[in-house]
This record gives sequence, C-alpha cells and structure tokens, in this order.
Amino acid sequence: MTSTLPSASPVLTSGTPPYQDPSLTTAERVADLLERMSVEEKVGQMLQLDARDDLRDHILRRHVGSILHTSPERILEANRLTAETRLRIPLLVGEDCIHGHSFWPGATIYPTQLGMAASWDADLIARVARATAEEVAVTGVHWTFSPVLCIARDLRWGRISETFGEDPFLIGELASAMVRGYQGDGLDDPTAILATAKHFAGYSETQGGRDASEADISRRKLRSWFLPPFERVAREGCRTFMLGYQSTDGVPITVNDWLLSEVLRGEWGYTGTLITDWDNVGRIVWEQKIQPDYA
Repeated sequence: MTSTLPSASPVLTSGTPPYQDPSLTTAERVADLLERMSVEEKVGQMLQLDARDDLRDHILRRHVGSILHTSPERILEANRLTAETRLRIPLLVGEDCIHGHSFWPGATIYPTQLGMAASWDADLIARVARATAEEVAVTGVHWTFSPVLCIARDLRWGRISETFGEDPFLIGELASAMVRGYQGDGLDDPTAILATAKHFAGYSETQGGRDASEADISRRKLRSWFLPPFERVAREGCRTFMLGYQSTDGVPITVNDWLLSEVLRGEWGYTGTLITDWDNVGRIVWEQKIQPDYA
C-alpha cells in the first residue's frame, strides 16, 4: 500500500532551492536548509506537539517539526498549513501504534507485547509489525513509539503489559524483530515507518513501582540487565530512541550525559534520533525541579 495523502513539497522548477532537490545527497540538502532557517524555525523543528490542539498555531507560529495524536482530517489540514510556511518543511507525524494502529478506527489490533512474548516467535512478531506498518503508513503517519524494551521485574509498576517480560535476551530478540517489521526495507520503502526503542533506560525499575520517579540502579546493573536489549536494537538499526521519565542518581534521563553521550552515542556509535517521553523537558522544571522556570 502507498499513501494517497498530498505532499507539502512543491513541484521542482529551475528555481527550486537545493534542499528540495532529491537528486542531491542528504548532507547537501540538510546543509542548505540549515543555512536558510531562522533560530525560531530551528527550535520549532525540535518540537513535537499534540495535533488535537491548535494546528494553525503549531505550524504557522511555532514552526513545529512533528505532530502526534492526529486524525485523517487533521493530517490533511496539517499538510495544507505546511504548504503556507516559508520553507515548507514536511511534518513528521508520530503515533502510539504499539500493537496495531490502535488510535485509528477500523485498524487491526494485536495482543499487547506481553501477550506476543508468550509466543516465543520472533518471526511472527516481525510479521505483526510489518502488517502494522503497512496500515500505519497508508494513513500518512511516519513514526510509531514502539517497541517497549523495559524489563518487567516489579509487578507494582503499572506498565507491565506493555513489555516483553523479564528476560533481557528475549526482549532484545523480540524487539529487534519488531523493528525489522516496522522499518521494512528502509526509509525509501513507502510502507516503512520509524521504530522507537523505549524507554531508555531503566524506566521500569523505579522505587516502589512508582511511575516516573527515581530508579536506584547502579551502572553495573544497568549494563548487566537494562542496556543489552537497547544495544541489540541499536545495532539492528532502530532509528529512534525514546528517553524514560525517571531519574538515576538524581539525574533525569533526559539530561543524563553518561547514558546518552558516553554510552549511546559514544560506545555504541548510535546516530539515530532521540525523543523525550511526554513533556520530559517540562518535567525537569515542574516535577524534578533541577532547572529554573523562565516562563
């Protein structure tokens, strides 16, 4: 299946700027685009905002780069608004398609990850992800926030059913199968969607099972239990990682330089995109209180 939704990109002419020319390399197009962008446009491209709110404000005033929680009508409206912007940078549309295109009426819904893990069948799970990607891509959504690589060790934690269970090796194998299914033959595949490995890392080990609190985990424990599944999918080619809500050693994962820079980017050589979980940047102000509120 291929998408029939309109593109925000204009037809190429002799005056087409280099960043809109598909015959150039990605590096050449990005360099040209960055030179043209204002600071406000660059900041906006780093935002992902809720499509259920004011799309006109998101796109025309805030220069948003990505939206989520959308609908067929809202995607069409977003494309029309993007065509009105100065640079007409296409939006990246994300959604929580975690066991099927679950926010879309009429889509195929599969068991949760915990149910799928009981099959012990990586090939089957890859086929589930492939079928999901085909249904998702045709609706104009490019990106799913799946799979979940959290380890289910404390039943008080409220998101156990979203996981593949408690075994790091099994989690890595099944999550990698899901990544392969979602991402298909690569970014040029019209039926492929971006996969997201979440929640990096140790999110399920919070004290007392309390969501989004402190995870008292040593680096040795992280490396032994919680990081191996993520390293497995990083090497599989998972293009995005989502950062967990929790803190470790009092440092929110969103700004944990050791985990993000030294381990993920440095040791593993990961070059994909990092995205915070819902309002994680805001949480370091209003919940974790490690940054001042400049508003």
